[in-house]
Amino acid sequence: MRGFACPHDYTDRFTYWPSRLARGGETLAPGAPDRPLQLVDARDLGAFVVRLAEEGRAGTYNATGPAAPLTVGRVLDQCIAEAAPAAARPSLTWVADDVLFEAGVAPWTELPLWVPAAYRTAAVLNADCRRAIAAGLAFRPLADTIRDTLAWDRARPPGTPRRAGLAPARERELLAAWHARRR
Repeated sequence: MRGFACPHDYTDRFTYWPSRLARGGETLAPGAPDRPLQLVDARDLGAFVVRLAEEGRAGTYNATGPAAPLTVGRVLDQCIAEAAPAAARPSLTWVADDVLFEAGVAPWTELPLWVPAAYRTAAVLNADCRRAIAAGLAFRPLADTIRDTLAWDRARPPGTPRRAGLAPARERELLAAWHARRR
């Protein structure tokens, strides 16, 4: 799946992960760690669009990334590395799509970055962004996006409502159901 990642993410979809993993503890991770994912920092996308406009270039571009393949597992591992204090490293518990579906979890909103296998197509998972890269789309390191997003999130007023992500009680409920099912 493709998505935007950056500070000031009004959807809270990407923001959920650095923020959640910074809290530590057992964390529900959706689906499978090797599931492909495409993200672009909106600041990189903005710079690309401005460059195209300044150069008078037009056309259709799949402006996502990164240039190298990325997986949900790699993104979450990088969030842990950047956001979680060493003393409180979270553990990821990967929960199968069918269990999340049965529990009525909403893909991409209630559980950001989760695109169930049933929704996957080649276009959703692997947009060819070579044309955009050739035209100058560049990507900052994922670690920078995670750190900047977490810093922005921590600076928001306390109690700012979240637009996406599992509530802590809902996450505990889903993890308990997953563990009970696996016994």
